[in-house]
Amino acid sequence: MSRGIVLWPDPHTSAAIRDLWDAMTEQGLPSLATHTHRLHQPHCSLSVAEQLPADDALHAVGVLPAERIPLLVESAGIFPTSGALFLACVPNDALLHEQRRVHTAIRPISTRPWPYFETGAWTPHITLAVALTPTQLTTALPLVLARLPISGQLDHGGVEDGTTGDNWPAPSP
Repeated sequence: MSRGIVLWPDPHTSAAIRDLWDAMTEQGLPSLATHTHRLHQPHCSLSVAEQLPADDALHAVGVLPAERIPLLVESAGIFPTSGALFLACVPNDALLHEQRRVHTAIRPISTRPWPYFETGAWTPHITLAVALTPTQLTTALPLVLARLPISGQLDHGGVEDGTTGDNWPAPSP
């Protein structure tokens, strides 16, 4: 079981990402919409751990995000070891600061935190699909790139359980 502190985009941006998930599904590709429990929401994870008590995490981070964060996606990326296809969030000072703030705040209550979220190792992204084969990637990439850029705001967040799809919203700015 993994849980993360995530930021969710505004409704318009979320809809654009869901439309992209749907377009992938129409092409016979898996997406986060069809993955596991099928309750995933478009999100940018700030920190993930194998165990993270939701109430304690929400108390530790407080308002999430501390302020609305501009979101710009101009490219896609692939994590080759997992076959994950993602939208690459252009890093900005507000996003980088929020990730450091959150990751530091929950470190004392996290069990087995994922190393990908350590300062200097984090890649800000919104996952589109996981475990894609090279053939699936050759179909998916043009589909994704044709829909870029995507812009909006990361304006609310909370704790999300990657195993069950449950989430606990935090107070937003």
